[in-house]
Amino acid sequence: MHQHLKVKDLVAAAYAAVPTLPPAEAKLMREVATRLDVTFIALSESLDQRVTLMAEIEILRGVNQ
Repeated sequence: MHQHLKVKDLVAAAYAAVPTLPPAEAKLMREVATRLDVTFIALSESLDQRVTLMAEIEILRGVNQ
């Protein structure tokens, strides 16, 4: 059965695998892990901002009605 990892766990596993890889593949694995980590952080932040903005919109709609 295939196990689904959380993004943080997947990034950590990728970095942990780096020492066992040949240099070219290790470099690629580090790059992929770094990009996944940064992308996930940016996505999480944008979703948090969306939630905040939606709450502010609801407040403003309530005030204006």
